[in-house]
Amino acid sequence: MRRSESAPLVSVITATYNRSNVLALAIESVRWQTFREWELWVIGDACTDDTEKVVASFGDPRIHFRNLKDNIGEQSGPNNEGFRNARAQYVAYLNHDDLWLPDHLETLLAGIDQTKADLAFALVDSISGPGRNSLLCLTPTRRYQPGMIVPASCWLCRRELVREIGPWRSYRECYSVPSQDWLYRAWKAGKDLRLIPQMTVVAILSGTRQGVYANRDVWENQLYFNRIRDESDFRAKELTSIATNYETPWLRWYSASQLLLRALRNFLARIAVAAGLDPIAARNFFVYKRKGGLIELLRQRRGLEPLSRNPKK
Repeated sequence: MRRSESAPLVSVITATYNRSNVLALAIESVRWQTFREWELWVIGDACTDDTEKVVASFGDPRIHFRNLKDNIGEQSGPNNEGFRNARAQYVAYLNHDDLWLPDHLETLLAGIDQTKADLAFALVDSISGPGRNSLLCLTPTRRYQPGMIVPASCWLCRRELVREIGPWRSYRECYSVPSQDWLYRAWKAGKDLRLIPQMTVVAILSGTRQGVYANRDVWENQLYFNRIRDESDFRAKELTSIATNYETPWLRWYSASQLLLRALRNFLARIAVAAGLDPIAARNFFVYKRKGGLIELLRQRRGLEPLSRNPKK
């Protein structure tokens, strides 16, 4: 793998806004990676808390901070700025409230090298609430399929792919969220987006937690951080927990209904794809009625101020 002697192999990009307490845990989950040749660009979305001080406290020359002058209100602006600064052959993203297991980068680098994919993604332990976890990104073909939710925290992609597909689009331009819009664009361009079947990411979903930004909640993030750090069998325990949840007798009716719902969604997704549409965007068009509607709802749930519909000049 050829690269500049002064450049790392992987550039990690983290968009953040006023949650320095959870950000510190995400940064530490990058620092404990078994693969060491990385740089981290933390891009603040016009942060007004102590984010800059927290980032500087690590004293790690591989970690860089930029704070945008104007608040974008979602990840597209900070992630695009992060890529403008990135120097590496590969690009990875980590949401500020998610965590990587120590072998995340090592696993995806090996996977993308072996498969020759344009983008590799891992399985995600998705925590929607206390005691409610599920496995995201499962696909029988081991390739991205339109309609899947594949969080950016589990991606590793080649630098040239980002250049070719272009910047993340603003929420104002998307019925889907910007990350999933970008992924669908990559798929539509014929790129190879490949699952590496190892669970290496924990996502503590902020969109399912009322007032999580306003309250600066951190206890769940800290709980999972401690478990990943201290439990050598963390991954096995989580996978067992997910499997057990689906086998609990009182949940069997729920699982059956979920399977029927999933079958319906897959059927509608196939219709959307046949019509040349992003299934997620098509669904959100009917549910939220306008571009950016889902982002606006998530911001309200998280305890953030409404966004202006008119971008700043």
